[in-house]
Amino acid sequence: MRRILEINGEETPIWLASTGQTHVLHLGEREIPCTLDPATGKGAYTLVMDGTSVALRIAVGEDATFVHLNGRAYEIGRTDPSQTLGETGGGAAQDQMVAPMPGVVVSVSVAAGDSVTEGQALMVIESMKLETTLSAPRDGVISEVNYATGDSFGGKEILLGLAPLEEAE
Repeated sequence: MRRILEINGEETPIWLASTGQTHVLHLGEREIPCTLDPATGKGAYTLVMDGTSVALRIAVGEDATFVHLNGRAYEIGRTDPSQTLGETGGGAAQDQMVAPMPGVVVSVSVAAGDSVTEGQALMVIESMKLETTLSAPRDGVISEVNYATGDSFGGKEILLGLAPLEEAE
């Protein structure tokens, strides 16, 4: 799931990819193998990163997540990436294929840099046992593919990006 978190006043892109039994935390440009296992107690977990185990508690609020770690509480604000693009002039709504609800990627037919035509099938997703084919809303170039076959995603996640042909040239 791709998010933008506010950590110490700075917005940082972050997402978690599953590798089967473990996860890879993508934090900015860093890729950190990790596991997060439930522990005894409400919101209690054991985080294992780089061979180090850390006990922590997580409380999820409406606008932020609070992580209690090593005697300190950290507030992590959340920003929906699809909302920030409109504020920064980063693209029109049709420049992103946004997941309507949580699901799983069944197949991906394109890669970043591929030219596509209006109506071309880009990705097949499954949500609530219903498969949906995402098609290009117009001609363009795929600017990003954020999920691979088998990956899970949350609602409102940006699955694919589409740039106009003239921007890609």
